[in-house]
Amino acid sequence: MDKLNRWLLLASHIGILAGLALVGFQLKQDIDLTKIQIFSDATNARMQMHSALMGEDPAPVIMKSLTHPEDLTLSELRIMDAYLLGGINEARLRIVIAQEDLRFETVEEENILMFYFGNTFAQEWWKQFTSEGEDMKTQVNKELDRIVRSAANTNATRNFFRSLGSRINNEATKVLSEGVADHQE
Repeated sequence: MDKLNRWLLLASHIGILAGLALVGFQLKQDIDLTKIQIFSDATNARMQMHSALMGEDPAPVIMKSLTHPEDLTLSELRIMDAYLLGGINEARLRIVIAQEDLRFETVEEENILMFYFGNTFAQEWWKQFTSEGEDMKTQVNKELDRIVRSAANTNATRNFFRSLGSRINNEATKVLSEGVADHQE
């Protein structure tokens, strides 16, 4: 009986230790998720601030940065700064989420940054941004830098919009010619 009690006592101690280990693991997960939530909230606040700085209609300034970046005024440069910082913050958040295996969407940060940085203005902005003291030694910033530098096709964004415009014009011409043919019958 004494031997059985010792074995039961040992088993209960092992059970208690296993339970404590599980509680510790759960606490670590909760702390990690809380840190990610705080990072996400702070990032979203920054993105909202950048969105407000861009104003209600930043599209003309964004298009001007693609076609005539040398003609941007200081105010327009600030709008573009906010626009690109918004893209960087969105990608940074996605990278952190991916590093924690919490990705919930199929859109990759590479696609986002390729669109934002596939032009001369954005590539020059990135060079300025990274030379002004941004800590590029962190794993997240190294990943951002790798992606942005791989978007070095400085005509990609403009070509996207040109191709889209051509596609829309071709479709409109097709619809118009079909309408004329239908009307003639």
